[in-house]
Amino acid sequence: LEVEPLHVCVARHLLNFGERSWLAEVRSGQARDILPKLIEEVGERAAGLTFMDHRGTRFHDELHLFERLGLPAGSMDTICDNVLHPGAPVFLWEEARPSSNDGDGRCVGRSATVWSLPEFMAGGEGEIEDWMAFERYAPRPGRSSGASARPAAAAATVRREAA
Repeated sequence: LEVEPLHVCVARHLLNFGERSWLAEVRSGQARDILPKLIEEVGERAAGLTFMDHRGTRFHDELHLFERLGLPAGSMDTICDNVLHPGAPVFLWEEARPSSNDGDGRCVGRSATVWSLPEFMAGGEGEIEDWMAFERYAPRPGRSSGASARPAAAAATVRREAA
């Protein structure tokens, strides 16, 4: 999904150039508008990869929408850019910490890996650090309805300031 028409054209061209247009599709629009229509067309558990590269404060909401609609494949990969700037504190709280333990002290659920990278085209301001997160989707009890643990007060504060 891509909002910018020029980016849609470039992405589609790259898929065609790489002879992978049979493997992926690029659609124009916002997730909240396109995902409900997508489930009707492709069915449940059809999303094997999601790449989120926009305002990070919405990553957790969009991941919850994926889950509510039943779109994630059993092992959907999720890649998020701009996790530090403008920031995705709620996503990090929910996805980058071990979710729970199984009673034997083992962590269950999923846990995102975060990398620090220089921001692309940071301009004349010098090198700006940003974070990228990768996560392999694994269903968690109670998450199909979009319910999640409440983020720490600090994460909620950062979210408000980043919005």
